[in-house]
Amino acid sequence: MAHRFLLYIDILGFSDLLNDRGRVTDLYEVVASLNLKAQPDFRAIVVSDTILVYNVNEASARATPRLYISYLSGFANELQVRLLGKDIYFRAVLMLGDFNHYELNGIPCFDGDALVSAHQSVKEIKAIGLFMHTSLAGSSEVFSTEKFNDEYDFVCTAQGLEQIRNVYGGQVPLPRDVIEPADELSRLSQDLLYVKGIYENTKQSHSFSVKSKFERTWQLFERRYPEILSALVESRFDWNAINNGADWNAQMKLYPQSFSSSIETRVDI
Repeated sequence: MAHRFLLYIDILGFSDLLNDRGRVTDLYEVVASLNLKAQPDFRAIVVSDTILVYNVNEASARATPRLYISYLSGFANELQVRLLGKDIYFRAVLMLGDFNHYELNGIPCFDGDALVSAHQSVKEIKAIGLFMHTSLAGSSEVFSTEKFNDEYDFVCTAQGLEQIRNVYGGQVPLPRDVIEPADELSRLSQDLLYVKGIYENTKQSHSFSVKSKFERTWQLFERRYPEILSALVESRFDWNAINNGADWNAQMKLYPQSFSSSIETRVDI
């Protein structure tokens, strides 16, 4: 068995997506647009509503465990961003364990304790987003984390909201003289669209199981960014309640995005 970092992503409500094959194709194009060719240390497997991403080689001086964790958590965050406006969400776990991927007479095979554990864990997490096993605590250099349960920490990928929390104490609206750089405004726009989608889904007529996941996720954000989320709800998600001097229209019109042009090849079997 190979000891690897495994990112296990479970697409929420996949059975509903199957009613519209165009949305399934759109989802897979988004996944394929996250080009792993430029990252030879990683491989991905997509089976129906499950996406597995893992490091091929053991950690080394060239690629440390922290680097692998940063990349895999960044992969999950980028997937989340590229799904904005598509009403497609996922829950994912990141852990370290035994995982094998090999072929026998051309037939792909994958197994291992990490795969079994991740599959069981993701079903027990009644929330949405990325969750990191507590054994990796302190190893996340890009994103902050906070305790979710005894086994997993919630990964705070909302870097725009994190900046408001850390720099301005979470108080909004931001001072009028604050003019955010384009990249920071872009991250904040992505975060606001994401939490708006979470909130709207708490009001939809989902099954109890699905609705409770959105509600639990909203609670996680509400606990970490209380002033920001309160301002959004009270203003009915008027972005000016966060920063009245930002060019929000230029940012928000970017989503949803199509990634069909990123597909270079397709082979039907």
